Amino acid sequence: MELFPPIPSFFSGAYGVVPSVAFPLGFFFHLRDLSCVPVLNPSSLFSTPRPLTVHSPLVEQEARLELSLVLQQIGFGLIGLFLAFLLKSVLPLAILQPSWQLQWANALRTTAIFPLLGAVLLLLAQFLRPTSTSLAAQLLWVRRLAAVAAIGFMLLIPLQIHAGLSLLGAGNNRELAALRQVKAVGEEIRRANTEAAMRLALSHLPGAPAQIQGTFTRSIEQVRSVVLDQLQPQIQRADLRLAELRSLRLQSDLLGWITDGLAALALAVCFSALGQLQPGGPSLLLLVLFLPALLLDLLFARGSRYRAAQPAEHAWLDSLQEGDDTPPPGGPGSP
Repeated sequence: MELFPPIPSFFSGAYGVVPSVAFPLGFFFHLRDLSCVPVLNPSSLFSTPRPLTVHSPLVEQEARLELSLVLQQIGFGLIGLFLAFLLKSVLPLAILQPSWQLQWANALRTTAIFPLLGAVLLLLAQFLRPTSTSLAAQLLWVRRLAAVAAIGFMLLIPLQIHAGLSLLGAGNNRELAALRQVKAVGEEIRRANTEAAMRLALSHLPGAPAQIQGTFTRSIEQVRSVVLDQLQPQIQRADLRLAELRSLRLQSDLLGWITDGLAALALAVCFSALGQLQPGGPSLLLLVLFLPALLLDLLFARGSRYRAAQPAEHAWLDSLQEGDDTPPPGGPGSP
């Protein structure tokens, strides 16, 4: 039995071409009629196979639990990293020194992002695992510490300004003390009447030897005049230079205090948004924002209660303003 029927005569001119085209096409349509054989997609032969995804509540719950545990561990790790960096920056302790106070404030500002991100990760972990009581208790303590940190950053603003002013004043005082020493030497030279007193006064000048040997070739008055003529212009230039340096330092430190204060304020807002004093209660930021409204509500409620308790007196005052001498019932003068 022949697999292919004889080719008609009108295909004889293309005998070598027609079978090469007709056989693949016939075989392809023959396969398409078989429902048990799938049709191959040529692009799927070179594509990466996709993993099988099983959508079930159990798998999703396990994935959420695993992600929650990872976020919890990273959150506490960031808080521990903050403590390590902070201890490295502030040790050894020198609480009363302004330089240490500024160093401590700078360390707090630069490393506060780590506990902030750690607390946010703990919030996400608790959102993914809301039934965990241990995580909820830990998060509550973290949010209470965040509220304390917000108050601390607000107190950090005046602290760093005070420490900066102390350091600025200490530097200015050292330079002013050196200038005063030179002025005192000038007064001592002006009062010297003997050669020994003049030698002693000249030895007190900055950079001069402790003992001046030899004798003066000129009189005491001429020596005094020459020394004071050279010393007075230097003192005046030092006065002007010191005033200029104090102004420049104050401007530079003021810019630093403003930027550091804004950074501390921003961190206080962030930690107050995380801070929470009671479980299920509002954050510290919401309490601060709504505190003026609550105070106004209390004042208006108290005023309305006071007016409701004394209606007759207000009516009696209204009657006096209208010129009526007869008070209404219940007012002053009624039996």
